[in-house]
Amino acid sequence: MYKSLNKREYIKTDPIFFPHGLNGNIEFVSFVSAVFAYGRVTQIQKFLNNFFSVFGNKPLLSKSKDSNLYYRFQKSSDITHFVNFLDNIYEHYGSIQKLFYTLSSDLEVALSEFVIYAKEYGTKVKAGRGYFFLFPDIKASGAKRLRMFLRWMVRSDEVDFGIWSRYSKSELKYPIDTHVLNFAKKMYIIKNSNNNHTNLNIITEYFKKLNPLDPVKYDFSITRLGILYKCQFILSDNCSKCIFMDLCSLC
Repeated sequence: MYKSLNKREYIKTDPIFFPHGLNGNIEFVSFVSAVFAYGRVTQIQKFLNNFFSVFGNKPLLSKSKDSNLYYRFQKSSDITHFVNFLDNIYEHYGSIQKLFYTLSSDLEVALSEFVIYAKEYGTKVKAGRGYFFLFPDIKASGAKRLRMFLRWMVRSDEVDFGIWSRYSKSELKYPIDTHVLNFAKKMYIIKNSNNNHTNLNIITEYFKKLNPLDPVKYDFSITRLGILYKCQFILSDNCSKCIFMDLCSLC
């Protein structure tokens, strides 16, 4: 699956398409693209195109710039606070990676502290609920969007950038979405499809047994099965169209 599906030709079906396609600050574009990656694909793409046309593809280009841009749960004021939050990071630390490492050399601890840092900033500027939605509690939820961003930054292959050098890919945990949860449940890795911290750890530990040094290696491939082949991980009419039919235990 990894050899067949973890290819750059399939990134158009994923938010990582934006940092690959835009000439700018990869970390900045990646973070924005990942954090707003909820909702329908067409909605996400439309919003991100508008976002980068307004605020640019590099930090500090549009500091404190107001806009009428909004997206689902985020009002224009929430988005302005979000952009100012990122600009504040780049002003004081130079990059999100440097802020993370300042918070902790342990990636999981750094992520938890980063969310607290983002919420404290939001409280200070009296941001709305839409701003806080972008920074979920990683101890309660799977925090898929933030973990997807970390995968892009820490791993390095044809899809992921691997521009963060201070953390190991062995520290990464799965960005569990509908496709990964569906896969894990049908393969009896988890008992339910809840997007919570418990299932996050169970799924990550399962793949750590397969690949201790790079457990999240298979994330993009699994999600392509769901997106490209409409796989529900059960025997169905879609199976005949799947290139892995002869290898699948369900078929």
